[in-house]
Amino acid sequence: MLSPLPLTTTPMPAQHHLTVILLLVGCLTAWSVAANNLQLQRSSVDNELRFHYHWQQQGQPVEFSFQLPKQSMQQHLRTYRRYSPALANTYMRQALQRALAQQTTSGFEIRLPSSGFPLPVTVEGTDTSEARALQHALTQQMLEARQRYLSSIYHTEQRLQPGRQVIMVDHPRIVQESLQDLLPVASALQQKFPYTTSRELSQFLLDWLQRIPYQRQDDRSQSSGSGYLPPLQVIQQHRGDCDSKVVLMAALLRLLLPDLELAIVYLPEHAVLAIAMSATPEDQQVQLQGRRFVLADPTGPAFLSVGQVAARYQLYLQPGTVNYRLL
Repeated sequence: MLSPLPLTTTPMPAQHHLTVILLLVGCLTAWSVAANNLQLQRSSVDNELRFHYHWQQQGQPVEFSFQLPKQSMQQHLRTYRRYSPALANTYMRQALQRALAQQTTSGFEIRLPSSGFPLPVTVEGTDTSEARALQHALTQQMLEARQRYLSSIYHTEQRLQPGRQVIMVDHPRIVQESLQDLLPVASALQQKFPYTTSRELSQFLLDWLQRIPYQRQDDRSQSSGSGYLPPLQVIQQHRGDCDSKVVLMAALLRLLLPDLELAIVYLPEHAVLAIAMSATPEDQQVQLQGRRFVLADPTGPAFLSVGQVAARYQLYLQPGTVNYRLL
């Protein structure tokens, strides 16, 4: 039986010559699929939006409905933005200017790149130790400004294998901060499945989310997260790519099964959900931190069951080589 819905609501290394890569999740799909038979009826009732879905599953009609407050739809993660390298550099240079205005810089020569990434900043002076201390202080001010910018737009900087420093959407944070807004959806699921297992619930979510139109953005090479949509925007815009749907599915599982361990697994141009549930011999699994997780791919338009992922990703799921974040 599903439990009641609970809700309690790294700086860069010293060598700053590191090239930072944007994590590009392109969400390739290559399975032959059946026609998408999802029907969506949207209506407005007072201060709420009603979503009613209908589809055929193995010849049987399936319906799923819920209502969301209009205010939640408007306010949901409203500061989320695409990552802009140019804007990040601007914040760093502004932080440098503020720091210089507060520091005594007479007797020092301060240099930084004329364009692009404003690090490394170099400070030279007659007193080498003081010059080094000033250089460290200025660098820290710039890096902190960069981190504040990333946090404000729900992005983060992570080190992924093999030794890549990447800027990416902060998926675990978005899962956590979406729980309150997704309570009406989770409540509708709880009413629909008062007695169910984690596998049955996960399969229903896959059946639903895979039918929501998949839309890949072609400009991901230009900015990180350009195709990503936060959970309520996936519902409102009735579209989503791989990590958008993974986060929505993870947040709903977190609300309904709070003890269930979850992770997002990053594959080449793709992302899938990992669920710590009992596995069958046919399930595609991955080992994370000594535990076995079953994979689930809500991307669509392929209709994949719990434990199924495309065969071309097998190579990237070997122990010790998987890029992931716990949710």
